[in-house]
Amino acid sequence: MNARSGYSVGQALQESVQGVNVHLQECLAKMTQLDSSASELVERRGKAFLELAEHYLPAIDQQSVAGTFHEVRSDLMDVLSRKLRHERELKKTLEADAKEKARLDQELERVTKELNEKVITREELEVLVAKRLEGDAEFQRLSREALVAEKELERNEQRVTDIQRDAAEKLPSYEKSQLFQYLHKRGYGTSGYKKEGLTKRLDGWVAKLIDFQRARRGYEFLRVTPELMAHEVARRRDQFNGLMELVEACEDRHGDALGLTAVMREGQELGVARDKLLADIVKQRDLTFEHHQEAKQLEYARNAYYEQAIDRMKAFLAGLEAWRLEHASRSTPETEDDQIVAELTWLGNELEKTKKQSVDLVADREIWKARAVGIQDIWQRFRRADYDSGRSMFHPDFEIEGYLENFVRGQLSRDDLWSAIRSAQQFAPPWHEDPGQGRGRGIETDFSYVLLRVLTEIAGQALRHVAERGMERRGPIRQQQRAEAGRPKFRNRGFTSGRGF
Repeated sequence: MNARSGYSVGQALQESVQGVNVHLQECLAKMTQLDSSASELVERRGKAFLELAEHYLPAIDQQSVAGTFHEVRSDLMDVLSRKLRHERELKKTLEADAKEKARLDQELERVTKELNEKVITREELEVLVAKRLEGDAEFQRLSREALVAEKELERNEQRVTDIQRDAAEKLPSYEKSQLFQYLHKRGYGTSGYKKEGLTKRLDGWVAKLIDFQRARRGYEFLRVTPELMAHEVARRRDQFNGLMELVEACEDRHGDALGLTAVMREGQELGVARDKLLADIVKQRDLTFEHHQEAKQLEYARNAYYEQAIDRMKAFLAGLEAWRLEHASRSTPETEDDQIVAELTWLGNELEKTKKQSVDLVADREIWKARAVGIQDIWQRFRRADYDSGRSMFHPDFEIEGYLENFVRGQLSRDDLWSAIRSAQQFAPPWHEDPGQGRGRGIETDFSYVLLRVLTEIAGQALRHVAERGMERRGPIRQQQRAEAGRPKFRNRGFTSGRGF
């Protein structure tokens, strides 16, 4: 079975993102509908209060009521105007958000397409550069000399490590020996020793007792040799670095001539652009979400402007002394006011039912909101990891649709979903990797894959580790030198912060 491409898995992820957002919008639509029903009930209750007030209007100061209504109407119109203005501004903002998201997505698609093309070109040119190096006699000679220098350098470094460890373990015993330090400080056995007579005989007895001559040779060896060997290691390291600079200069020369250097520079510029686009998309997504939340709040019956209006209405109703209306209803023989009061009671009950339904919908909305945020986060991780690149492959048996369905149902966590995606994904091996060797062969620094491939072929299987160690040793130095010279870095595979390009 053929491996599943990162593009098809990405398509399934995008469809899941859209599906979860549809569920979230349906939930929000139900809440809007419920809010609309609640608003209608509130409006009907308001009209009922007005009818009741009009029924008893002759018993209330008409001029006072008319003045109060006028005042409230003006205040409420001001609140409504500010709400409508806010809604218009948010509508424009969301339209701008949508345009910016479309622009970023389109730009990301373009950059990703160009990056995939650059990857193909880079690998073709890397093969050509490798062939040029294999046929370059000077490069071959310098490479062999560099490999020998690296092997000798490693051997000397190990010897220095061993002698330094011996010195650290054994020198303290010499320094703690009072008899040895006594003779050593007097210069016994050297031209500087000037003692005569009994002192000389006693010193000779002590020297014989502790075998001072042998001990002094061991002490001097442990004290002086590590430093001398460290100087030799430094010399050999300079020799190795000098040879590697000549080797790398050959690679750079062929890379420049064949256009690989230019392609690496162009690809890395595209990689920086892609990384920035991914970061900008996340920022824009968060900003758009905030604007949508703000707009949704305005759609609810109980929004900030409603609270302002209701506060003013409460003040107005307090001025009407509503308890008098209820008392009047109970004390009059007419049935009209009783019917109005009965409707007010029914409306209150309906509003209470609506409130309970709203609580359930809010809980449902929070669930779908969390799933929308989760699946969107997975999609962002997918792209940040370069899983949408042309080199990204998934196991043929990996059915992401089933995992996505379980996630949407709440049966799979976000981290478990991402773990399943990561476990099934791998990048197609580049041309320079031998089957079974693995990426980078354990090297922990950025380096030239072309140079590593050619050096390991020159070294042969027996000395492969020498070539790898030399490349790792040179990695940081060469990166610094390339940066100082304005040449493109060796950055993972060369283009982005991930491994896909």
